[in-house]
Amino acid sequence: MPPALISHPLFREYRLPEIHPDQPRRIEAVEDRLIASGLDLLLRPFEAPEVDPGLLQRVHHPEYLAGLAESIPAEGWTDLDGDTWLTAGAWQAAHRASGGAALGVDLVLDGTTDTAFVLGRPPGHHARAERAGGFCLLNHVGVAVARARERGVGRIAVLDFDAHLGDGTESLVGGAPDVRMYSLYQQGGFGAPQERPAGNIRRLPLPPRAEGEVLREGVEGVFLGDLAAFQPEILLISAGFDGHREDDLSDLRLVEGDYAWLVRRLLEVSGAPTVFSLEGGYEPAALGRSVHAVLHTLLEHG
Repeated sequence: MPPALISHPLFREYRLPEIHPDQPRRIEAVEDRLIASGLDLLLRPFEAPEVDPGLLQRVHHPEYLAGLAESIPAEGWTDLDGDTWLTAGAWQAAHRASGGAALGVDLVLDGTTDTAFVLGRPPGHHARAERAGGFCLLNHVGVAVARARERGVGRIAVLDFDAHLGDGTESLVGGAPDVRMYSLYQQGGFGAPQERPAGNIRRLPLPPRAEGEVLREGVEGVFLGDLAAFQPEILLISAGFDGHREDDLSDLRLVEGDYAWLVRRLLEVSGAPTVFSLEGGYEPAALGRSVHAVLHTLLEHG
């Protein structure tokens, strides 16, 4: 079945100051690449809905959500922590990105498709239950976990291949008996762990300047056997592409073929319906090629 591509015009519309890495051209570069290759015609498009407020409150504290809503400036932006900036447009887009993740869960569980990719912004994997961080306001994969639970899924696998540790997602699912999380990230980078992971979390730190061979050896040795043994009923992926060698936000040296290989192996080993949520990736041309490579892999797998 063709993969679902879930997006919304809001992801292209809101703007942060030019010095901020999260810009509309990230989404535009992916869309341009898909159109130029003709791949867009082979995907099933869906519009990301608003996230259900009750579902969102299963992930984030109501006081945190209310405080953010009250902090939205009438115009311009508010600096929450030096990295994470809040605008009315970003807040609305975050709700659509989380809603898109929940929709992706429904689509794959209903059998509409085997795979869904949420092409949204802002990213989400650094957001915790009680605070924003690392460009992230709402934790989209956390919302996807909550929706999968609502749908009765008993074994949920989460995998994060952003160059920066998904510390927010780890804080949400750490210790949960129904979730197994796999974190791949650059050692010593943003979000680097300060404590040992919970027993249901597997980490794979990659050294700075690591290339694809190091990634493949680590994934095969640390993740895939454990993932196969866990036998997930759904796989939720935080898809960050800032580990690309052209991206300045990490020191990893991956290329689009490495992401394609990783996704192919994950699908082969898990055998589970899979939802991707875009996280990092801040060099537009590299992001466009990388997401294209992943979506092409999903088409081949389907």
